[in-house]
Amino acid sequence: MKTPKNAEKFIYKPAVKNSDAMPVWFCFPADFSIGMSSLGYPYLFRLLDENPDVKPERIFTDTEKTFHNAKNVQLAGFSFSFELDFLGIFKILDKFNIPLKSIDRDENYPLLFAGGPVVTANPEPFSAFFDFFLVGDGEELFDEIIDVLKQNKHKTKNEKLIALSKLEGVYVPSLYEFTYNENFTISSIKTLCKETPKSIERKVTKPLNKCLYTPIISENIAFSNMFLIEISRGCPMRCRFCIASYLTLPTRYPDYEEIIKAIEIGLEHSSKLGLLGALISLHPDFEKICTYLSNRRKEKKFEVSVSSLRADRLTPQVAQMLAECGQKNITIAVEAGSERLRKVINKRLTEEMIVNCIKTASENGLTGVKIYGMIGLPTETDDDIYEFIELMKRLKSVKKGFKITLSVSSFVPKAQTPFEREERLANKEIKKRIELLKKGLAKIHVDFKPTSARWDYIQAFLSRADRRTANIIEKVYKSGGNISDWNSIYKELSKEEKEIIPDFDWYALRNRSDEETLPWALIESSVSKSLLLNERSKAFNKQSLEKIEI
Repeated sequence: MKTPKNAEKFIYKPAVKNSDAMPVWFCFPADFSIGMSSLGYPYLFRLLDENPDVKPERIFTDTEKTFHNAKNVQLAGFSFSFELDFLGIFKILDKFNIPLKSIDRDENYPLLFAGGPVVTANPEPFSAFFDFFLVGDGEELFDEIIDVLKQNKHKTKNEKLIALSKLEGVYVPSLYEFTYNENFTISSIKTLCKETPKSIERKVTKPLNKCLYTPIISENIAFSNMFLIEISRGCPMRCRFCIASYLTLPTRYPDYEEIIKAIEIGLEHSSKLGLLGALISLHPDFEKICTYLSNRRKEKKFEVSVSSLRADRLTPQVAQMLAECGQKNITIAVEAGSERLRKVINKRLTEEMIVNCIKTASENGLTGVKIYGMIGLPTETDDDIYEFIELMKRLKSVKKGFKITLSVSSFVPKAQTPFEREERLANKEIKKRIELLKKGLAKIHVDFKPTSARWDYIQAFLSRADRRTANIIEKVYKSGGNISDWNSIYKELSKEEKEIIPDFDWYALRNRSDEETLPWALIESSVSKSLLLNERSKAFNKQSLEKIEI
């Protein structure tokens, strides 16, 4: 990786480092171009760089040279946003000759940690590879972790981990023992150290008064010179399959004044603004923000792009602002084609709301819409697929020439959501329903982009796996990480291994009873567990599905 100094603009001032500042690697499991196009990773790096006790360095899969030899680095952290990110993480470890498994790393190697939605939801499949995990919002934990490591600088690796385990939001997997029943389910989870907590509370930044924004603007990245601004964190709508809704509770919004300050900082350094959040249009001042951007653009030309919008929140004013600022298309998520199924998943959208969104977009300068849908949701039948086709037909007829793209994934039961225990359909049935939808859409000329059912299956496996799968994950990486490698690895396990490790279907497809202990039970608070069970109950309760509550 080569990054000329003039290709980056630092919008903050790094701290003057103390003589004994700790060498730290902060790693992203992809190349520089992808890593620096995100918001969370550069922002967390900034927090490290503003600490005088830390000498941080950015590490990517294409990093060739570093300031510090791996054995001189005391701490190495990884951003972990998607299940398959482990392939990039292992690539970095291999490149710098760091053993993959924690048990194989002695005092001469850095402590390895990971944070992000994957390990906040279910860290167990990856517990053998990391010394500890950050559960929740990382920005609240960095300074605390550095302070603990400074105070325990001359202690053993295990003593440092015990000290770290006392921090809220830190999970040290080696300090816990899992036992299993004959039917492969979890029998018990025990602490191995009396000082470690019996459950891990998610760390939450609350309230979210300050506004996160891009700290380093880069030219040589996927989104060149883009200045990103966090408009919201979390989503209050709580679609029952959605990890973004439940991992980030409660939903929080930066103050309007802070967002305006961030916009002005961005316009000093860039002509491209990106507004980020799971559902930015639900910010209480979203229209006010759009008005500000429209007025500001009369003084200076710049582009604005937004993440997914909610269909019932697109107003003419918002659509016009986006069109004026260079965005041609918008993205909305309808998930299911039938109103019945949208009620089951708690997607509070009527068909009229969706149709009106398309009308508003097409009448106010936008030229197309990308729609997210999902196949294989709980209780789905062929009738729901036919209704999806009819919905697309109606949307297509709103305005001639308005482009509609339907991007469809298959349902993946995610840990820490109300549907975490639900069955996933076998790939054969998923493919059948995709073909049914594809055939119907071909007649109305909707641009259809279906999922890879095979990769969604692997995602479902990793989402609900436990620590017994560590050897499988390692072997898949060493074999190349392709879909064919996943298919062959389990078959190659020894008879003894298969006696203690369930097959992929056991993890990916089956329904779990309410009584079964889940691998991520350690990081479920009593409040979140009761909320998930309550929402799951509502999903299949006829009385609660009588009407959509907006």
